[in-house]
Amino acid sequence: MPLHSIGFIALFLPLSVLLYFVLGKTGHGRVALAWLIGTSLWFAGWRAFFDAELLLFSIVANFLFGLTIHRCSQKHGIIRTVLLTGGVFMNLGALAYFKYSTFILENLNLAGDTVSSFVASSLPLGISFLTFQQIAYLVDVSRGRVTTFRFLEYCVFCSFFPKLLAGPITRYEEFAPQIVKAMHSLSTLAFAEGVTLFAIGLTKKVLLADTLAGYANPIFAADSSGRQLGMVEAWGGIFAYSFQLYFDFSGYTDMALGVARLFGFTLPQNFNSPYKATNIIDFWQRWHMTLSRFLRDYLYIPLGGNRKGVFRQQVHIFITMMLCGLWHGANWTFVIWGALHGLYLLINHGWRRLGMHCSPMMGWMVTFLSTAMAWVWFRAESIPAATRITASLLGINGFWAQGFRDTLHHLEKPAAQFHSVAQFFSLDDMRIAFSFDRWTVYPVNVLFSEPVLHTFWLAVSGIVALRLPNTREWMTTEHQSLEASLTMRRAVLIGALLFMVLLASMTSHPGGFIYENF
Repeated sequence: MPLHSIGFIALFLPLSVLLYFVLGKTGHGRVALAWLIGTSLWFAGWRAFFDAELLLFSIVANFLFGLTIHRCSQKHGIIRTVLLTGGVFMNLGALAYFKYSTFILENLNLAGDTVSSFVASSLPLGISFLTFQQIAYLVDVSRGRVTTFRFLEYCVFCSFFPKLLAGPITRYEEFAPQIVKAMHSLSTLAFAEGVTLFAIGLTKKVLLADTLAGYANPIFAADSSGRQLGMVEAWGGIFAYSFQLYFDFSGYTDMALGVARLFGFTLPQNFNSPYKATNIIDFWQRWHMTLSRFLRDYLYIPLGGNRKGVFRQQVHIFITMMLCGLWHGANWTFVIWGALHGLYLLINHGWRRLGMHCSPMMGWMVTFLSTAMAWVWFRAESIPAATRITASLLGINGFWAQGFRDTLHHLEKPAAQFHSVAQFFSLDDMRIAFSFDRWTVYPVNVLFSEPVLHTFWLAVSGIVALRLPNTREWMTTEHQSLEASLTMRRAVLIGALLFMVLLASMTSHPGGFIYENF
């Protein structure tokens, strides 16, 4: 169930929160936890009941693995290692079956010139995030970081629905201590924070991300159909997608953290203005922060990190980022995207070792443009499509596109044909025209033309992402002065205003969150 759907906002969320706290406040703590688990399983199975069954099986299996690993940790090191390896492979095996089986078979067919086919079921909800979370849990048990085993609490940790779709990837030791306190910790401030976070995230998603999708999707669709794009059109599309992905993921993160606060939980931060980064290392410390943390602690460091020399460190970075790309999707385009970021990181580390410096503005520009160009491989449907649009970005296919010239010719038509424009202007206003040689331009058409609107939304997105405080920075202003405190009245007012903006944007049909597909 999408977090931005009317059913979730108007029915599922308030009912879940209300009964959870009624049960908790009346002394039925275990019943409250069971209710939270039940609602989370229902949330997981809203699309397909099998998703909830798989989630429940994963919870039981990993809990038993963790308990057995803990009991063997003192005297049976070899058995503990075998159990840990088995648990990790069990989780990776399920992920490989559901997410990569078709991809693997297609490549085997290509290599062996065969025509075998296999159709797996649809990708279970949140399996990529659940897999990493379960692996981190088993490794932490093996390392002695997890020493308490309560099945009901572990079920809450794994199934908690705000983070089920797209994270953040949490660790048991940072989540479990909150479980007992959460049902008794509802306060005016927590409720205000939750409502405000959710409203901000909802507005980012519906008003910004989905609007930008209307400009990005046609560009990538045209590229996939084989049409060559001009440089201007290609950069307009990739900038639109860069900000669409930014606000889509940032919006989901705010919404997930907001819903968690309504239940009394504090989830780890997962997004910290990554487009403000001045180098690619800084970018990965800001983008999908819990994924970066997982890759560092459970892949990069176990591989050897930087402990085995510069060359081995470079190999470890490159392997980590390629696997990061593959985790995002079963397609070679994602692997190439990860390899590009691995290359960026190697260049960044090499630059630092040479002691070279550049201005923050230059560093930001190089980082942003490099990241935007890499998003081509993240979004494109195939390697040929990504190659074509990359060539367009480099200007190989020309500066202007036919589609852009066609748009300019549309400016010669009276704006009265556009019903949305007619709501804002009188008929006389729409017929005002200016002639320039052979051109007759209608100013209203210019104002509401696709290039102008596209540029407007890119400018708005850039200001919000690059110049304004991010959600976390804005929410922490209550610590600066009494006048800036996050009072209940202020939070409700801000929430109401943001929902008004949301309602005003509901002429479009909101799409799903991009990271749900991973």
